[in-house]
Amino acid sequence: MNGQETIAGVIRTLLKRVFIMVVAVVAIVGFSLYLFTSYVALVNDAGVVRGGSQRIVKQVLAGADASKTTAKIEGLLSGMGSRMHIGSFPAKRDEVEKYWQGEVKPAIAEYQQSKNPTHLLEVSETYFDKTNAMVDAAQTMVDVMAVILYILLLAFIAAVYLVLKRVTNTFEERVVQPLSALEGSVNQLAQGHMSQKFSYPRQDEIGALYKLLNEMRQEILGYVKDIEKNLDTMAGGDLVSTTDMQYIGDYAPIQQNINHIRQTLCQEMQNMGEMASMVAVSAGEVSKVSQSLAEGAMSQNETVQDLQNKIGEAIEENAKVDTLVDNALSARMQTKNSIAATQEQMNNVVAAMQEISDASNEIRSILGTLDEITGQTALLSLNASIEAARAGEAGRGFAVVAENVRKLAEQSADSTQNIQQLISRALSAIDRGTQVVNAAAESLASTGQNTEVVDEAFRKLKEQSAAQQVKMEAVNSLSTDILGVVTDNSAVSEECAASSTELSNFSDSLKESVNKFRTN
Repeated sequence: MNGQETIAGVIRTLLKRVFIMVVAVVAIVGFSLYLFTSYVALVNDAGVVRGGSQRIVKQVLAGADASKTTAKIEGLLSGMGSRMHIGSFPAKRDEVEKYWQGEVKPAIAEYQQSKNPTHLLEVSETYFDKTNAMVDAAQTMVDVMAVILYILLLAFIAAVYLVLKRVTNTFEERVVQPLSALEGSVNQLAQGHMSQKFSYPRQDEIGALYKLLNEMRQEILGYVKDIEKNLDTMAGGDLVSTTDMQYIGDYAPIQQNINHIRQTLCQEMQNMGEMASMVAVSAGEVSKVSQSLAEGAMSQNETVQDLQNKIGEAIEENAKVDTLVDNALSARMQTKNSIAATQEQMNNVVAAMQEISDASNEIRSILGTLDEITGQTALLSLNASIEAARAGEAGRGFAVVAENVRKLAEQSADSTQNIQQLISRALSAIDRGTQVVNAAAESLASTGQNTEVVDEAFRKLKEQSAAQQVKMEAVNSLSTDILGVVTDNSAVSEECAASSTELSNFSDSLKESVNKFRTN
């Protein structure tokens, strides 16, 4: 059996040899069984001859007719001559037949004439010994045939064992071992090791499987390399070039998916380029809004500084009023007759009250300006929110900053309204104080004697001055809060500017990344 022979051919050859061996063994065993049964029958016939000859002698001695028995014995002797030609049996049979014809039959005839049995008994005894020797020779051949049959049976069993072992070894060598190796090769292929070629020395059925496996491995390896090439091409920025390899069968959807991925990436890159341009425009708008916010915050800062200065002046004037009232009370205590001095002090108080009123009106004007700036800030924060929404995901952080600016503008508006309310109440108090002072002045002019009225007027004036002082300090505290809000607005505007710069840089980076890909 060479390496070119197929497994089916090997099996046919083995089966043919087994068939020939079985036929040969069956023929030999059959022939041996035939001889064995023939020899066993021959032994039986030899025994019949031996027993029959004794019966003939007894019949002759008894005076009975022995012709039938004699004919039967002679027929058996004659037939045994052609039934065994090996061993000592043929000679023993011939000797028995010769002795039967030459000694026994003449002795029988002699006895029938002389009636003397002595010679017949001697001859029959000798004949009996010769038939025993013939039976023993036949039995010996039967025993030999039995041994031969036993040996043939053992040989047949040994031959069957050797043949089965040869078949098993051949099956192991030509089928089991190659299939195990094939399983290992398939496992390597399943684990992704496609670069190693599978080899098999024989050109049989398993060799055909190895050939098909190599063809399949080569085909899969070609697809893998082509997919790798396509992915490297797309990773390198080329989204236009397509594969030259034609995918067939169940691999065709892979090629369709690769082309679909390439088209989708190409479209997405174009969309990202357009988005980058839109982000750049939005970043410019955001930068403008941030600049406007910064300018508004600076203007608010200056306005609040002026407001604090005016409030400080009002507080100082209110302190002067308090000092003048104390001086007036001191002057009244020094002399009740100094009406003229008291009248002069009252005039000074009226003048100071008028200055406080003028300062409060200026504060109200400043608050109006501050309210306008706050409104502009709210409008700018709204524009910033719109631009952040246009920027999409990239402007989300800037939208949070714009929302904080809006809240700070609302806080500024609330603080401004509170200050205006306090200023209004302060002006009302100043008006009432002026009326009291005027009434006191008129009372002093009409009479210099009514000191109790003057004392009451100064007491009320001092109370109004103290209340005015509290209100002005509250206004000053609110102005400080507004200044903090303005400072926060300035910080927020800086954050907006930084966010717009970052957004612009992101847009440029996005454009640069998109331009690396070839989409047309």
